[in-house]
Amino acid sequence: MSTPLPGSRHSGLIALCLGALALSSCPVAAAGADETPALQKNAAVISPEQVTVTGTRLGKAATGQDVHVYDTPRIEESGQSTVTDFLDTLPEVSLNSVESSALATTVRLRGAISGSALVLINGRRTQDVTGSAATAGFFDLNTIPLPLVKRIEVLPTGSSAIYGGDALAGVVNVVLKSDFTGFTADAGYKFANNTDEKVFSGAAGWKAGAFSLSVLGSYSDRSPLYGRDRAITANPDYRRFGGPNLGSQFFGAPANVSSVFGNLPGLNSSFAAVPAGSSGIGLTPADFAATAGMQNTGSFTSYQTLVPQSKRGGVFASANYRFEAGVELFAELLWSKYRLNSVSTPAFLQLANVPASNPFNPFGTAVNVSGIAQGAQSLSRLTFDDDYLRPLVEARGEFADWRWELTAMDSRDTGAFDIYGQPNTVSLNAALASSNPSSALNPFVDGPMASPVLLASIYSNAILTNFTGHADIVNGFVRGPLMELPAGSVDAVLGGEYEHSKLSRGFETSREVKAVFAEFKAPVLSRTNDQGAKGELLTLQLAGRYDDYSDFGSQKTWQAGFELQPLDGILLRGTHATSFKPPTLYNLAAPSQSSAIFPLTDPLRNGQPVIVQATTGGNPHLNPTTGTSSTLGIAWSPLSDLNLSMTGWWLNIENAINLPNPQYIVNNDSLYPGRVIRAPAPPGSVGQITSVDYSYVNFGAMREAGVDLNADWAFSTEFGKFTPAIAATYMTEFDGASTPGASTVSRLSRANNDGIFAPRWKGMASIGWAPDQPFRLWLAGRYIGPYVDYTPPRRIGNVWYLDASIEVDLVRAFDIDEPPLSGVKLLVSGTNLTDSLPPYSTYFRGYDVYNYDLVGRTIFLRLQLQD
Repeated sequence: MSTPLPGSRHSGLIALCLGALALSSCPVAAAGADETPALQKNAAVISPEQVTVTGTRLGKAATGQDVHVYDTPRIEESGQSTVTDFLDTLPEVSLNSVESSALATTVRLRGAISGSALVLINGRRTQDVTGSAATAGFFDLNTIPLPLVKRIEVLPTGSSAIYGGDALAGVVNVVLKSDFTGFTADAGYKFANNTDEKVFSGAAGWKAGAFSLSVLGSYSDRSPLYGRDRAITANPDYRRFGGPNLGSQFFGAPANVSSVFGNLPGLNSSFAAVPAGSSGIGLTPADFAATAGMQNTGSFTSYQTLVPQSKRGGVFASANYRFEAGVELFAELLWSKYRLNSVSTPAFLQLANVPASNPFNPFGTAVNVSGIAQGAQSLSRLTFDDDYLRPLVEARGEFADWRWELTAMDSRDTGAFDIYGQPNTVSLNAALASSNPSSALNPFVDGPMASPVLLASIYSNAILTNFTGHADIVNGFVRGPLMELPAGSVDAVLGGEYEHSKLSRGFETSREVKAVFAEFKAPVLSRTNDQGAKGELLTLQLAGRYDDYSDFGSQKTWQAGFELQPLDGILLRGTHATSFKPPTLYNLAAPSQSSAIFPLTDPLRNGQPVIVQATTGGNPHLNPTTGTSSTLGIAWSPLSDLNLSMTGWWLNIENAINLPNPQYIVNNDSLYPGRVIRAPAPPGSVGQITSVDYSYVNFGAMREAGVDLNADWAFSTEFGKFTPAIAATYMTEFDGASTPGASTVSRLSRANNDGIFAPRWKGMASIGWAPDQPFRLWLAGRYIGPYVDYTPPRRIGNVWYLDASIEVDLVRAFDIDEPPLSGVKLLVSGTNLTDSLPPYSTYFRGYDVYNYDLVGRTIFLRLQLQD
């Protein structure tokens, strides 16, 4: 779909960014040629991203914070091609983000609720929730192409005192490539059984005097993976895997016939299966004698695309200009576009009535038919489009010993979510009742039930949803030394932020947020090491923030931390923080919708059953979800280039926002006044319930605890350099209730249908080897611990995935004396090399989508050119 032209306010910011990106080179050209430094190919220069440290604005290592940093080589070695897929491999990311279910993707740190991790781009806030993910309440990571990413920083701890709302359970900072010189190009081909992906990217950077500019672009095209392409999802009869037959008559192919009353004419059963290979023409009841009392069964999963077809593209441009007065002007522009195409639940008949007038009806009386509407399967599809644009300008400078920064950005996405192939009830009933063979639907055939034209006219309805979400954000702060203590300087950050965000999704709503924040870092005690150098012994950090929202009110958060370094190579650290996630604009303002009629029991009328009309939608009276998080850990470097760390962590989440069960609202009528409507009744009696409002409510508490373990070492031998590493997350507690009225349950190593749980163990062991040759190799094993399936006591998990990669410097490998390019590299990556496919699970898909890899063995070939 086309992208609307930006409005005047957005045009101004975009024009300002483009103007900064295209800064005149005249001041640089004014210098003599000998005064302009020679270009260094692919050499990094000082840039904002290099001083971005997730967890603090102080410009130094975050006090007490255990930040996990994954750089370009680590991302390339993984063999993944999207930001979400890479994050899903990490130990601190307990569950996969399922693109086939939600389409938009997120990151779930330690199994916490969706939307509990704040996404930063280059260390700066972006819009909290993109329009594409409005109903789910998170920023869609699909909008950030992985080829543009330089590194990813993960802070799995609540940090609202630093970054504000949505940093409920952690922060993920995606740092994009910028401020480099030279030219690079990359072409890749990734393939697995029944699916493949083509990936292309290019980048160019220039630096001359005080001016630098870099531009990157990427494009990828991925083919779909269908349910029928994997054994576990192709057939719902799981008896071959030790499970039940979950096939449904409604998805049988061919279809099934059942009587309206009594047995089918001429048969001794009320139902029969349409015989395999049936022509559907000239049938009599005798043709169904062999299938009387039988049913064809099937599943919608085999028809669906479990990995959607996708096309993604993006451009990132950044520019920097330093004026003689020491003031810098920085600008960046990120644009991305992606489109997902997916085949959804196929058209099917559910006890559809076929009158005797239908010329293909062999029974001479009306019958009911259930099964796949063969020939119309491909009509049921959905498309998902998103255009994301994020221009930003920033000015920064110094006065005395203080540094200041002022940033303005507009983050917005526009797109559509369209569902096609929905039945036109009038046309369907007319085709079932038609006496004309050319316009009648034939459900008694094993094959297409009508011509393509007729089927297209029957399944012609579409559900079209357009959305726009955006946020204008202005942020400014000053940073510098506040005072001197005997142990050193007290550093401080003081600042404020303003955000105006808007959502349009069949309705329009907006909010304003104003915030002030402060952060302090104070060395309390110092020590002198064996060499006589003075260093910090004990350092404390304190941060606080006040956010004022125009819709639900204000929120105060604070954070404290310490670092204690009693000996060289040993660091003790800890934090405690409060955090929150505001109700989204969708949570607050989504219009009310009537849903299906619910049968309920009325406790005020002696448990009387009652049929009511239920409505749901936004709730303007919601409060934010709140949380507290604590960490305590040790980092130890007993040898040069050997780093060991262990961090214990605790996370509590309260007042999570959920859609309640209507029965819970009825049972707790006094807690939710006005939600249960009753008919008038005589004095002294209670009227019958007529309707129930089960819109969003604050309810749900989670308790989590665990330990993060990390070890990495780099050492050289006569055979080359080796870099072994181990990282693991071990959870000791995870329980809570996420649905009003439900009891608190353990979610630790126990799969839960609401998708909130985590295996006790998730880890990775890897080793890299760089021999004195033009090769670099990497081997890794990813582990997911055992856990109870969705239906206890069955257990699954305890699975390893083996990944590997090799990088070859082709210039050195072929000993090219005068290469046309300074660098030519071949990268070959393999994921899940043992082709470990999911075992049967009682999850409705037949496998656990949150922990298992359905794609299987994947090979990724890439050729990189550099100049």
